[in-house]
Amino acid sequence: MVQKALEWKNIVWAEGVPVRNHVKPKWIILSVLAVALAVVIVLAGVHALQSLHKAQHQPRADVLAEEIVNQLGYQNQYTQVPSASIQKYYPIAAGMVESQGMWIAKTGGSADELCCFQLYRAADAEKMKAVIADRLEQKAKAFHGLNSDQYQQVQKAAVYQQDRYVLVAISSDPSGEVHLFHKLLK
Repeated sequence: MVQKALEWKNIVWAEGVPVRNHVKPKWIILSVLAVALAVVIVLAGVHALQSLHKAQHQPRADVLAEEIVNQLGYQNQYTQVPSASIQKYYPIAAGMVESQGMWIAKTGGSADELCCFQLYRAADAEKMKAVIADRLEQKAKAFHGLNSDQYQQVQKAAVYQQDRYVLVAISSDPSGEVHLFHKLLK
């Protein structure tokens, strides 16, 4: 009789100690929040590890430029510009470029050029593109009266940005350089 009287209050006696049949709602809410917090922490950790892995495996710009030259078979037509001398062609503000690679045609009568820049911040790409536009304008002026074919190549130069990388390709068909650049950064 006593046990039946207590059952209606959701109390069951186990070895003489009353035990409730249900869990308080606040404990359910706290348990769900703890599990959700654990999931968020794990996902944040995975994202941080992926970002770190990606940052460690990004190629340097000079390596990218050299790879493009080699894969397209330009080794005999281009010569590499030393990194310290690139400033003569592209006056870049200090602290903007992490790495850079530049290849130009071996013959002075050719406008062919391939440059790759790895910026510290992708936000600096517009500043970099302004420097590139100035370079292309100077180069176009130089070829305007000398060689109309080379002048047209400069006019059709490709400037392509992907994340922190900027590519400048001046050739008869710069789409090959751009395609390979995109492929190498995947």
